[in-house]
Amino acid sequence: MEIEQGKVLIAQPLLNDGHFKRTVILLSEYNEYGSMGFVMNKPLHIYLKDVLPDLPDMLYPLYYGGPVAQNQLFFIHKAGKKIKNSLPISGKFFWGGDFEDVLKLLRAKEITGSEIKFFVGYSGWEPEQLKNGMEQKAWFLTDADYNNLMNESPVEIWGNELKKMGNNYAVFTNFPEEPSLN
Repeated sequence: MEIEQGKVLIAQPLLNDGHFKRTVILLSEYNEYGSMGFVMNKPLHIYLKDVLPDLPDMLYPLYYGGPVAQNQLFFIHKAGKKIKNSLPISGKFFWGGDFEDVLKLLRAKEITGSEIKFFVGYSGWEPEQLKNGMEQKAWFLTDADYNNLMNESPVEIWGNELKKMGNNYAVFTNFPEEPSLN
C-alpha cells in the first residue's frame, strides 16, 4: 500500500515516542513537500469553549493533533463547501477553512460533533521522513474509515483500527502498553 493523503497511520505497538505512542493519524496531506496529519485518538480533556470563552456552549472536545504548531487550532470536517477554503482530504472529508464559517455553523447547530473534530497542533514530516519511518516499521498503513475515526471512543480507535486490518494485526491489541513492566 502506498502512502498518500487520506490514508491512516497506526503506530506499531513498540513505537515508544511520547508524541505518537499508540496513535492513529489521518494524513491530511502527502506530497513532495512533506506530510501532515492529525492524531485522532488523543483527547486533551478540554473543550472548544475553554480556548474560545465567547463560545460558552461549545462542548466540542479538543484533541492533540501532534507536536507541530501547538499554539494553533486545526479542524477536520465533513462540511465541504459550507466552509470556504476547505481543503479536501479524501471522500467527504476536508480539513481547515474559514473559521468564521465554522463558528456560524456551530452557533446555528448545522454541524455536529460527528462531523467536525478540533485539534491543537498537527503531526508533520519532512519529505522522505515519513517514508523512512514506514521502512523502519514504525507505522502500519491502512485505508481510512472516516466514520469510525470521527465517532469511535478515542481509547478504542487504535485497537479497533488494528482489528480491522485482520487477525495478524489484531493480536497487537493484546500487547502490553509497557512491555518492560510485564
